[in-house]
Amino acid sequence: MAGILLVMLAAGLWAADTLFRYPLLESNSTLQIVFFEHLLLVLMLGIAQIFIPKWRFSYIKGTIFAFVLIGVFGSAIGTLAFTKAFSLMNPTLVILLQKLQPIVAISLSVILLKEKLQRHFLLWSAISLMGSIVMIAPDILELLHEEAVWHYSPEIIAILTGYGCALLAVVAWGASTVYGRKLTLKGYNSVQIMSGRFTLAFIVLTLAMLYSGETFSLSDGSFSSLFYMVLLSGLFGMFIYYKGLERIPARYGTIGELFFPVSAVAINWYAFDATLSAPQIIGAVMLVGGALMLSREPNPEPQSTQTVNAH
Repeated sequence: MAGILLVMLAAGLWAADTLFRYPLLESNSTLQIVFFEHLLLVLMLGIAQIFIPKWRFSYIKGTIFAFVLIGVFGSAIGTLAFTKAFSLMNPTLVILLQKLQPIVAISLSVILLKEKLQRHFLLWSAISLMGSIVMIAPDILELLHEEAVWHYSPEIIAILTGYGCALLAVVAWGASTVYGRKLTLKGYNSVQIMSGRFTLAFIVLTLAMLYSGETFSLSDGSFSSLFYMVLLSGLFGMFIYYKGLERIPARYGTIGELFFPVSAVAINWYAFDATLSAPQIIGAVMLVGGALMLSREPNPEPQSTQTVNAH
């Protein structure tokens, strides 16, 4: 019981990310937020590795591509896309769409890692995909409207860009799950993977900041919000999550993780009035339920999923 409660607490902290990330977009650019987020992650992990030798990074031959993929594509591009989507659409929809990640991760695991395709994968992935379509149906109908098709208004462009960014984050983080798994098979622990991932992403984001001419500063009062976001929903949430998994079987952990989308919907509804219509709620239940059943299959994707997805 205590283990499930710890996983649920961690999921609640991940959902609370919105309370910090969404307001930060009001006075800072997407690139600035993600850059400083990774700066703090690199510093915090670096300090941890100074005091705990087994966490210190040590390169293993043949893993450079995997680190480049999870660092550049997964962390830098994925987090930029996720954060940008927040500024363009309902943040609740952005978070719920991330539950499509198991479909991407399992599909790539079958292709790249030659893992066996589980019996009910097609059924539950179809239910999740159908739920996502039902959830975004109002925007799809607007896009199919005659005026929307032939007259590209800023609102339509924002919808397309928002969903494009949200789905790009799904693919980026889903692929990172698979390549994070490859790194664990090579002998890396979770902290070493996070360290390599965030460091590479930080280098790329620094170059992007220089190229774009963005100022290396945040608006007044923003740094404290960013710090709490990284500490609470990032590192502290991950620590509690793994402590919970130490006490319970992995399949029970997936039940506790269900608290993430539920709490995210509640938080966004209360704090930002980001409401969902009745059909969208039905679609969200289908999407999350399908993802939950996928993760409860035998030999599910490894629990390092949340590690490589930490942001």
